[in-house]
Amino acid sequence: MIFCWISITPSPALAQLGLGSLVVNIASPASGSTVSGSITVSASVTIVGALTVAGVQFKLDGANLGAEDTSSPYAVSWDTTRTGNGSHTLSAVARDLLGVRWTSDSVTVTVSNGPPPDTTPPTVSITSPSSGSTVSGTITVTASASDNVGVAGVQFKLDGANLGGEDTSSPYSVSWN
Repeated sequence: MIFCWISITPSPALAQLGLGSLVVNIASPASGSTVSGSITVSASVTIVGALTVAGVQFKLDGANLGAEDTSSPYAVSWDTTRTGNGSHTLSAVARDLLGVRWTSDSVTVTVSNGPPPDTTPPTVSITSPSSGSTVSGTITVTASASDNVGVAGVQFKLDGANLGGEDTSSPYSVSWN
């Protein structure tokens, strides 16, 4: 018994055989779009001849984006927050029942997601006067503060009430009488 495997690729020879072709296009998002969050990437497939679409595989920067979609309308969900901001290329590859693949023209989109939410609280410590000190008259209370995304300012409080205005530059301090 002899087995022979052949690979069929789209070519003018296929058109001469009368098999037809598939024309695949990215329907959305449009080329040049700016995208963010979760979006749907969709493709349109036009059948020329007597072919049947077996599925459409979407590509993001040349790598598979989700699983092959085997039923029309052809679409895939893309969570752009898992992709770096900047320019990215989308394409779609339609496959017929014989395994022949047709690739769409690429569309270029720009991913523009905001920064991730800040979930780490800042750390603040009073550096002067030292804890347990006895003070009198007008003194300067100083503090150090740090945060993984930066410190916008320090608001000093005394028994829950604001003590002066917010200090927005280090070293953080307030005068108190």
